Amino acid sequence: MQGRDDVTRTCVHCVLGRALRAESAASSGEEFLVTLRSSEPTWVPVSGAALYRELRGLLRDARDATRRGIVKLAVLDLPGKSHVEVTAVVRSPGRKARVLSRAFPRQALELLGGGFAEQLASC
Repeated sequence: MQGRDDVTRTCVHCVLGRALRAESAASSGEEFLVTLRSSEPTWVPVSGAALYRELRGLLRDARDATRRGIVKLAVLDLPGKSHVEVTAVVRSPGRKARVLSRAFPRQALELLGGGFAEQLASC
């Protein structure tokens, strides 16, 4: 049982890897080329299941937006931002690029009112 101040932390990269494997298996032979820039692990206070659903939705949207194109994924974890963003740049032959994204909070909002020391204790 989790207490009021317990925070679930999930690695975006780990869940993105699982979502990519599942989406490539579900693509049923369609050509779906995805590139992912490597970066450091990024932790967010979101349950693994919720993060997985959002990332699978992003990948499905990207696959639907391109046919025989390229999807470039990036995890944007910029200092000073209130959120971590996963972007998918979709390029289909003969069409303009399109950017799809999902954003996830960097902090657990219920802990922000408690101040810095409480936030540090939960990490």
